[in-house]
Amino acid sequence: MKLWIVMSLVLISIVIGGLFLQQSILKTTDRISHTLDLVQGAVRNNQWREALAMRDKAEREWHLQKNRWTPLIHNHDLNTITIHLARLKSFLESEEEASALAEIAEMTLKLVQLHEQEVLTLENIF
Repeated sequence: MKLWIVMSLVLISIVIGGLFLQQSILKTTDRISHTLDLVQGAVRNNQWREALAMRDKAEREWHLQKNRWTPLIHNHDLNTITIHLARLKSFLESEEEASALAEIAEMTLKLVQLHEQEVLTLENIF
């Protein structure tokens, strides 16, 4: 009987932890995507300093969450977003509009893929 109680508690803990991680990923990817939309608008309006400041904000938030997710998500996926943020910084500093917009589009796509990979669905379980 005690074994069933312990197994039930472990199972409940895993499910609650998974739901918490899923909500964390959803909120973070939404916030970063929104910030990237603002960066994209600033780039299109040639507001390079503002775009760089917003990119820095997105990077700070990303690094905070990345450290929390590292034990649970593939490091390759996390490092890909970090690399895109670094490239975007270079493009913003050199005021390369087309490259910056392309990097933002690719990063947004990667964030959507990350979210879809980590959402609790039957497809992801099996």
